[in-house]
Amino acid sequence: MSAVFMAFAAGCASLPERHEQPSNALRPASDSLLQRVSRASIPAGRETGFRPLQFSGYAMDARLALADAAEHSIDLQYYLLQDDMTGHTLVRALRDAAARGVRVRLLVDDMYTVSSAQMLVELAALPNVSVRLFNPFAAGRASATTRWLLALADFSRLNHRMHNKLYIVDGAFAVAGGRNIADEYFFNSEEGNFLDFDLLVTGQAVPRMEDVFDRYWNSRWTFDIHSIEGQGGDPASMRRRLDERIGDAGAGFPRLDAAAVDVMGYRPLSAELAQPPLKLSYGSVVVLADNPEKVGATTQAAAAGIRTLMSDVVDAMGETRSSLVIKSPYYVPGAVGIEGLRRARARGVDVEVITNTIAATDEPFVGAAYARYRVAMLELGVDLREISSRALKTINPAMREALGNATGRSHAKLVVMDRRVVFVGSMNFDHRSAALNTEFGLLVTSEELAEQVMSVVDWLESAGTYRLRLSKSGTSVEWEMTKDGIRETYSADPELSFGARLKLMLLAPLVPEDLL
Repeated sequence: MSAVFMAFAAGCASLPERHEQPSNALRPASDSLLQRVSRASIPAGRETGFRPLQFSGYAMDARLALADAAEHSIDLQYYLLQDDMTGHTLVRALRDAAARGVRVRLLVDDMYTVSSAQMLVELAALPNVSVRLFNPFAAGRASATTRWLLALADFSRLNHRMHNKLYIVDGAFAVAGGRNIADEYFFNSEEGNFLDFDLLVTGQAVPRMEDVFDRYWNSRWTFDIHSIEGQGGDPASMRRRLDERIGDAGAGFPRLDAAAVDVMGYRPLSAELAQPPLKLSYGSVVVLADNPEKVGATTQAAAAGIRTLMSDVVDAMGETRSSLVIKSPYYVPGAVGIEGLRRARARGVDVEVITNTIAATDEPFVGAAYARYRVAMLELGVDLREISSRALKTINPAMREALGNATGRSHAKLVVMDRRVVFVGSMNFDHRSAALNTEFGLLVTSEELAEQVMSVVDWLESAGTYRLRLSKSGTSVEWEMTKDGIRETYSADPELSFGARLKLMLLAPLVPEDLL
């Protein structure tokens, strides 16, 4: 019976023959507004300019300002673009740009398109817009359950996902980092919101980022959404449905005051574009990206002979001589990672790791896997810290107002090496990012950016983190936090309910680490 079902599943899970026409980034027009702003903002002798987008309001403002200024092209790829107010806000900007004649190419991973596929079909009905899905499910598309049930025979392929986040406009400016396009990444969720980090980039790195996008867009793993979902109806009705769907666009994003500045002194990009030069930092940028063929590796990518972004970042970390700060929402070092930390400590490198508490994380099984390595890291002398959602609200009034009743957690993926080299990107430090998902990132040499990122780290630590230490026995972990001058110490994972603790105790050992 099982053989019959597997044969049925395999038959239902075949992708259509691929007929997608290759296309590439448009040659930048030197007289476009964004190209002029870019040239005015990069002094002679400088390679690439960049600025942090730490806060969600400024991060969305930058994306919308670039879309509003677009004259020729918008290329964007995301792991998740949700059918919610945040997704509607960006989709409206893409719609309006396409109506002006701007070519829009949107590439979305197919993992979470159950709820957003219809919106993407409607968007693809617009002139000048192309939407492709990366590594799509071929059958049972009405629900996540049926997708997986009808794809069991194809699990090894579908377990690989495109986790990249990249946004490029007119070949002049790009935004890259950790944010997906959904309410929880822009502080519009009532359940849980992510503290995240993007980098606005202009200069020599942008064409290399376009090359990465083209490689993915033209990959054999991408399919035009209409070949997977069908046309959905006549173009005119699709456009009307899209207009109705995105009627709430912008409701969660009040226009930022032109004179406003964030904690690092940056004004909204929407205000600065009209008055170049932009305030930027400068340095050299290495663009890092997994090969989309990582999807086709039936074994780990490295074993299949595919060089990975994780390998590139680990090699850079291996060059550190004084300090290494790792900020990752999902941190499962494994034996290889522990050995890397051991070598760093043997060189005399001060190592700090910051991640979420198990209570705060949205992936508790990943948190449980990370917990297996806490004692080993502390034994090596790693300064280990965990971000507390409760403390974020109680210690920081602005964060308490922004979060309301929602859980606060971090999603930023950052590494600072010797306070002069910074990695910013989509990659987590876990098995999935190393071996299964494709990732994108930037390796930036800039002491100024390193100090800016460290100010984010310092803010997080002052706003609400536990510092971990070994118990007196040396076999378990204790959590310590000072609040209002009073030191609090816990001998078990703080803020974790009894039910959640029991669930993890029973189920976590059954979840293979190589799936996390």
